[in-house]
Amino acid sequence: MASSCFWNDFELKKPPLVTLHVSETRFAKDVFVVINRYLQQLSSPNGQEFNQTAALIGRLMARRKNSFRSMPGFRAVCKLNATLCRLLRLDLPRELEHFRGALPDACDDEVSGEMPTRNSLEFILVRLIAFHRLHERIHDCCVAAAKYFGQMLRNNFFMEILTLLIAAIAKINKLSQLQANSCATLYDKLLPHRFRFPHVEKHNFLPENYELPAKLRQIELTQPDQTNEVMSAAIQLQAPQAPPLVTKVEKAKQLAKADVGTVIARQTKTTKEITFQLDSLITVEDVKHFIQRESKARKETPNGCLTNAIQNHEWLAAKTLFERKLKSRESAKALNIFRKFIGSKI
Repeated sequence: MASSCFWNDFELKKPPLVTLHVSETRFAKDVFVVINRYLQQLSSPNGQEFNQTAALIGRLMARRKNSFRSMPGFRAVCKLNATLCRLLRLDLPRELEHFRGALPDACDDEVSGEMPTRNSLEFILVRLIAFHRLHERIHDCCVAAAKYFGQMLRNNFFMEILTLLIAAIAKINKLSQLQANSCATLYDKLLPHRFRFPHVEKHNFLPENYELPAKLRQIELTQPDQTNEVMSAAIQLQAPQAPPLVTKVEKAKQLAKADVGTVIARQTKTTKEITFQLDSLITVEDVKHFIQRESKARKETPNGCLTNAIQNHEWLAAKTLFERKLKSRESAKALNIFRKFIGSKI
């Protein structure tokens, strides 16, 4: 196994948690305090939001796995999700809790006690390095994905899903930077106590050619050359261009040049007015012929007959009343009633 990839071995065999008697345990108090403070930060609301955002990114990736599979930015999201899964598999809080539980309860210069071996502390330091490197990987994947999806947003592609995805990436990037810096702080505080822990000869956890870094790099929360430019580019959408200002003079010139076509005179259809004279209904026979002619016309050409303004039930009632008066031998009355009815309707 190469020494440069020693921290990246997730199948790294954990040394047995053995405690040895030491005469001075004062430094164990400082170790306990820094580990306890770091575990409290991991269980804070920011730590819970980190887990929820990581789960959201995994669901968004699975939702667009087919439609975005050929996009370089989506491949960065897939790498980001794989890194988050490895971070979950690392389970650093559990290792820290086990190591913290092996520290003595009473710590003082003149108080002796049982302390875990140096190999156990070196295992914790290696896990902290892996934890920090994974967060650096998360930061790189977030920047790469945000650059690509920001360009797509400027071109108005997949507005809704990309807005949600970039928001999740920005949030996970910020929370990851906080956890990475906390991890670097814990590493820097634990490393000076390395040689104070008891050591078992001929049992070295670290390879011979491997040296622990003297300090872990703090990730800057504001990087104007990368993060801020990427996030600002992601949210700056193309504003709709305002229409050019047209003055009254230019508008008049445009109207003068406009082709309004040729005026064409259209011939309107002239409808023949149907005239009717009430004086033509003088006798009963005239009314009978009128009723027969109009009944036939109402069936064949309803709109072209003289009585088209009369409703069907009114026309039927007028005919029935006229015939009833004729049967009762009231011809004059029948003629008078029908003439008044026709005169009021036509």
